[in-house]
Amino acid sequence: LKLILRVNKINQSVIDRFNLAFRAGLINRFGKIPTANQLALEFNFRNIHSNPISRESVRKWINGQSMPEPSRLKILISWLNLSSNFIFSLNIPDLELPRLQSPKIDPIKQLASYELQRIEKLGQAALNFISPLTAILDSKGTIVLVNNAWRANAMIHPKLKQGTLGCEGINYLKLCDNAKGAKSEGAKNIAYRIREVMKDNTKHFSEKYTCHTKEEKKWFEIKISAYKKMAHVCYIVTHRPLTEIEFNKMK
Repeated sequence: LKLILRVNKINQSVIDRFNLAFRAGLINRFGKIPTANQLALEFNFRNIHSNPISRESVRKWINGQSMPEPSRLKILISWLNLSSNFIFSLNIPDLELPRLQSPKIDPIKQLASYELQRIEKLGQAALNFISPLTAILDSKGTIVLVNNAWRANAMIHPKLKQGTLGCEGINYLKLCDNAKGAKSEGAKNIAYRIREVMKDNTKHFSEKYTCHTKEEKKWFEIKISAYKKMAHVCYIVTHRPLTEIEFNKMK
């Protein structure tokens, strides 16, 4: 029951954030919230790959009662310059967003609130992206969570098939064990060190290494540690980018 309530809460939270972003986008585009009839006409001019939308469906979008299906949402995001990161944020706020259909809420204040939250989301994403590449492993070495920096690096690594072999669900120990080529010994050493930390959760490991390619030279520091809370434990693997000067100073 709790899981069902949580899923419903997430769904409603997404609809609320879409409604906030949607209304702000309409104000930016039209200077006000247009009528459902006007908006349906404008949208259908741009909606050439699916059936026309009805005024009633548009009215539900405006009133926060529903949100469009993915193909139509994509059109709105492009047309009204909406933030998909804001709409689909996985964070569930402690306080529910205000009911946007309330006549007491000033649309201009909605716009200001949306713009502020969009900037904050962008800033948080930037911090996440430039932070050390971080993955969380379970007790078997399987990746259960990665941050944006790790995911972005995996996406551009040719051997990881656009990240599918280096993110959630992949056993990081096996990935390191099966490494081949010039850097395979370093990968196997990482797997060994992770297992050492797993045997004794009080241990931690830190080492610097090079990761040069034909196009550029890269230097990193890897850190491995355990995080334990009551009877549960997970393992944190971070790769921190270094400059050549930092790398040489740590010798």
